[in-house]
Amino acid sequence: MSQSGSGGFDRSYKRGAIMGLTVAEAFILLSFCLLLLFAWWQIETERKSLIVADEIGKLDAQQKAAIVAGLSDGTFQAAQTLRAAGLDVADTKALENAAQYSRFMRDEDFQRLMKGVVKLSPETRLSLADAVEVTAEVALRAKLATVEAGDSTVEQIAGRLQTAARQQGALVTLLDDRLGSVIREAGGSIDAEGTITLPQAILFDSNNDRIKDPAFLRKLCVPWLETLRQSGMNISDLKIEGHASSEWAVDATKEQAYLNNLDLSQRRARNALALCLSEVKDPDALAWVREHLAAVGYSSARLIYGPDGTEDHDASRRVMFSVGLNQEGLIDDIRRDVTSTEALMSATGPARVIDGDTVEVKETSFRLSGIDAPEMGQLCRNKAGISFDCGEVARRGLEQAIAGKPIECRATEVDMYKRPIATCMVDGQDLAEVMIVNGYAVAFSRYSHTYVARAETAQQANVGIWKTDFQMPWEYRKDN
Repeated sequence: MSQSGSGGFDRSYKRGAIMGLTVAEAFILLSFCLLLLFAWWQIETERKSLIVADEIGKLDAQQKAAIVAGLSDGTFQAAQTLRAAGLDVADTKALENAAQYSRFMRDEDFQRLMKGVVKLSPETRLSLADAVEVTAEVALRAKLATVEAGDSTVEQIAGRLQTAARQQGALVTLLDDRLGSVIREAGGSIDAEGTITLPQAILFDSNNDRIKDPAFLRKLCVPWLETLRQSGMNISDLKIEGHASSEWAVDATKEQAYLNNLDLSQRRARNALALCLSEVKDPDALAWVREHLAAVGYSSARLIYGPDGTEDHDASRRVMFSVGLNQEGLIDDIRRDVTSTEALMSATGPARVIDGDTVEVKETSFRLSGIDAPEMGQLCRNKAGISFDCGEVARRGLEQAIAGKPIECRATEVDMYKRPIATCMVDGQDLAEVMIVNGYAVAFSRYSHTYVARAETAQQANVGIWKTDFQMPWEYRKDN
């Protein structure tokens, strides 16, 4: 969000008209253009607009393409900013006039309007919710299903965002059900991303890294970690974060204050992590925590500001327990949806390994034919009874097989995700066969019998994944 030099909101946009339009009219126009994007991202909240649903069915191919482009050119980010700030249009009929207002605006004026709107002060922003009728999720989904065939990119992206939003929402619900009352009673909070924030005073005295209430932290840590581990979701980032204000001794320079706070915040985060780790007794759970949990001290790098733009010192001093789902795959999928037209059926060059059976060459993802590797985040159990991410092991196995060399992929068909199903070679070796022989993947006999014999040999030799207890990848996908 743009800010003035003092760190506050830019007051020059606070009142009056924008480019000849009143503030209300500007918001009407902007909401008309962004409601579709709002609906896709908010689908998990079951607050959808029948107005939006109707407009989706009316869009022509060019308009749909423009919306898809908005996902990557910053429009969607602007929509998120406005959603967080709120928007209130009292008269829902005003939406019907939005198209008329837009006729009098040039493209460059509209861009200026967008930039201006996000600078408005909180008291000027109105709430969009009152202008949007609530409808059941099924109604919007039914309307999305009417989007014409041949423009399936829009529907596919909407589906991906819907799935990601549902997963995020489900995770937050789990955490709130298990820990919400305890956290709120202590003066903390859980945000929409699932991040738990505790004031410094709950765990630490001023300028001290010793945990002053170990019993409370134990009461929080164990169920927090258990809930996340048992959620079955692909968690990529799990952190205990120490945050500080910019203050230190009166005679300290800004650099000294920053470094001293950095040291303090890091020690606090580390001590909190050590106590949490000491409370995990189950070997499987302990292995999972060690793979996922980290301690980070941010010093004063992420300060909290008040409405007037000045630093809120007390709020800045905090400890946060953050969690993030793995969104790399989602981002890659949407980028390919937006940029791809026809599937590239063959390519030669450097490869990026996405997972144990998928590589990307020249911005095209190729699915290795005839094999199926464990999914990223899928857990297998070794002979010692310790669970580990066998999807990540398979991904690294494919990276080692390629060894940074150019590969050649040739495909004859595509799957439901528009990925070419290919045979990929490196130095004359079939990568799928290498993965089977080394026990990083299993034969996908449902679609091909090419590697069945090789897979049986690997199983009999107890190689790689066959040494572990694991769920077949296609069964894991079905269950998750």
